[in-house]
Amino acid sequence: MSLDAPGALIADDEPLLRQSLARMLKDVWPELAVVARARNGREAVELFERHAPDICFLDVQMPGVNGIDAARAIGRRAHIVFVTAYTDYAVQAFDAGALDYLVKPVEPSRLADTVSRLKSRLPAGAPLDMLSRLEELAARLDNRPTAQPLRRLKASTGQTVHLIEVDSIVFLRS
Repeated sequence: MSLDAPGALIADDEPLLRQSLARMLKDVWPELAVVARARNGREAVELFERHAPDICFLDVQMPGVNGIDAARAIGRRAHIVFVTAYTDYAVQAFDAGALDYLVKPVEPSRLADTVSRLKSRLPAGAPLDMLSRLEELAARLDNRPTAQPLRRLKASTGQTVHLIEVDSIVFLRS
């Protein structure tokens, strides 16, 4: 894409979120052309190869190929902005400034900050080196503990704490 009219790809498995982000981008950056919209990471990579946008807005959690893997495939050929509801790892991973992130629901003021950063980076040329951060984030996604069913409850009586097996509970009242 041309630096005079930068292009963007939006990848999110939620159609309304894709539309909403495109509309918000149009409001804060009218010159930006959303050249493609993908439903998942695999489609994002395919559309990236076809349209070669300057910026990719990728949801982290998508079915099949997630946003992290899509970003790996795109590599340094575009600026990546992750759009995620998972603040527990996204904020920490991207706060250093090499990449950017938006937390769902996207706030217009936060999007304006992101656009400002992107505008300042586009004239500088190639996107910043992000592969090590992508590897770290991918490891976090792969190693996230799965939720375990609750097995015990803690109940206090005065200074004494009792552990009660959930299977033995017949009735609760607080």
